[in-house]
Amino acid sequence: MNFIRHSALALVAATALATPVIASELQLGWYVDGDEQEQALRGLLDQYTKLHPETTFDLQITPYDGMSEKFRQYAASGIMPDVSLTSSMEPVVRPFLVDWAEVNGKEWIDQFVKGWADGAKLGDKVIAAPLDVTAVGIFYNVDAFTKAGVALPQPGATWDEVLPVLKQVSEKASVRFPLVWDVSAHRYLTYQFQYGNHIYSEDAPIKVAMDDASWVTVLKQFVKITEDYMPPGLWSGSSSDKPYDMFVNQQAVAYMSGSWQIGSFNDNATFKWQAGPTPKGTVSSSNVGGNYLVAFNTSKHLDEATAFVTWITSPDVQAEYAKIFGLLPANKLAPAVAYSSEDAAAAVKGFQADLENSPRYAATDQAWPEMQAGVWDAVKNSVTQVVAGQVTPEEAIASLRAAAEAAITAGQ
Repeated sequence: MNFIRHSALALVAATALATPVIASELQLGWYVDGDEQEQALRGLLDQYTKLHPETTFDLQITPYDGMSEKFRQYAASGIMPDVSLTSSMEPVVRPFLVDWAEVNGKEWIDQFVKGWADGAKLGDKVIAAPLDVTAVGIFYNVDAFTKAGVALPQPGATWDEVLPVLKQVSEKASVRFPLVWDVSAHRYLTYQFQYGNHIYSEDAPIKVAMDDASWVTVLKQFVKITEDYMPPGLWSGSSSDKPYDMFVNQQAVAYMSGSWQIGSFNDNATFKWQAGPTPKGTVSSSNVGGNYLVAFNTSKHLDEATAFVTWITSPDVQAEYAKIFGLLPANKLAPAVAYSSEDAAAAVKGFQADLENSPRYAATDQAWPEMQAGVWDAVKNSVTQVVAGQVTPEEAIASLRAAAEAAITAGQ
């Protein structure tokens, strides 16, 4: 955070009397989980305006699952916000994104968590500013375990060991389903990671690193889990059930989601919950994810836009942002975060441990720009189409491999 030196205060005060402040309203594209997060975000933006009275904000909220379409609209119309939150940099908008290596220097990106920082790079450019990092993992309804008289899973337990326990708790505690799982490529890919499978090589030159037979085997295992432990139709799209709502309403014993839910559970869950330990397959793994901020070079207020992004991704402010939203700071220089409750602090600690125990490919698979070129859709389709009976597991994995190969070709 930049502060004015005391020796310059008098000059600033005198100048302010004679020079009118030219206000800039920055248009922000953002997504939030509920009204509480939106109000918290507005409070943080107000802090910036107090420090920089010439900058105000027009906050435009878009659902997370609508951001890809929103980016395509930006590119087609040429009308873009000044700054946007995103979890990936869609190819259609990359030509319009500010290069942070030019704004803050090439070394600036090195202060952020490496796996997520790598995902911000495009050749020699840095096209995004890391805001927070996330880890995929499991949440347990502790009250349900207590009611059932069953012990919580311990670190190192496998899915084969944990799944029957979840079913036992579901039956004894009268909870509708043992498990819910976000219908997401990012969350499903974690399961493949846990059996040693990943899409791309960990080092350049990039190549497809899939063991197709292993992918098929693990896909079949996952489909069996959707059938035996999850709500019918959840992964085929025929159900309107929402995993988050089911867990918060105590209709599921466990929820496979991620660290971004901590703040919301802290605010909304009426039962005791716990993050992890996440079951493993043959290895322990999470999936490195998170959010970036991008600034658009079409902005009429480019200097103000880049100054705001630089401020909110600075170490001290990232620690505050992480505390407010129950997230993990992407900036490695951020001071220790004093989270709002012991449960939230414990959950964050658990997810950080999951990240530390993850294989390198849990970060590099997401970091490759090629993942954004249709591969994520193919990952999700590899499950949903098999569950719906539209393709065989072998056909689904063959299609995923083809998408991964095509993405490399398109990027050459």
